Amino acid sequence: MSELNTIKTALQHLHASPNAISFFLTSYKLSRSSVGLIAKTAKMDRSSAYIAYEQLKELGLMEEETVGRRKVVWTREPKAVIARLRTEIRRMRRQVESIEEAMPELLAQYGSRNDRPVLQVFTGNDGLHQIKNDILSGSGFELLLMSNFREEAEVFSREEHDSFIQQRLSQNITLRLIATDSLEARKIQSSDAKNHRETLVIEGDAPFNNETYIYGNKVAMLSFNEQTGVIGFIIQSKEFADAQRWMFEQIWKQLNTSNKT
Repeated sequence: MSELNTIKTALQHLHASPNAISFFLTSYKLSRSSVGLIAKTAKMDRSSAYIAYEQLKELGLMEEETVGRRKVVWTREPKAVIARLRTEIRRMRRQVESIEEAMPELLAQYGSRNDRPVLQVFTGNDGLHQIKNDILSGSGFELLLMSNFREEAEVFSREEHDSFIQQRLSQNITLRLIATDSLEARKIQSSDAKNHRETLVIEGDAPFNNETYIYGNKVAMLSFNEQTGVIGFIIQSKEFADAQRWMFEQIWKQLNTSNKT
């Protein structure tokens, strides 16, 4: 009967066990009966039947009466199931309200957990592509980059370099670039406007040889040597990213000041 299927679904929502549901539905059909008869009709052993009965009684869905030395049990009317569901709904609503009240503290604890530094190391071309994808997906609206283009040529091919620029532009990510002095850096600087980029060049000896990307709460570094090939890592840490961003800004201000004098 479809009506009993409705009751079955309601009992499932009340977290009644399969045996308890079978006991209830069998008792519903038999009306006033002994636990033993219900167990036999439901093809359930007596100990399982008594456990199921006790669960239903705790839910307030069974009645019982002792007639002589014999205990008779029966299901309460369907309204009792509705009443129990409403009680469960009120309990769940209170739980939702409690979580909502505690949400600021819960989010703060969740955020502090995510502030623990996480280091990922990547090697080879596959690792390079993983780092590139992470940079593009986590940069928001601005990416900061410190680059030595002589070394960068050992990491990125020309095709990969141009592809990175096109993907960055398609995602409306602007770039501020601090580059060591070279012909390639000057060439890059000359095309800043059309590539949503601003480049400042450090004149003189190169103070760094690797590529450093600062984005969101992450810092990615890439380097190349003949023994290890391409190697890079990503550090996810707000404190570390903020420190690297501060150092970038100090260098940026100094270069801007030098260019104006």
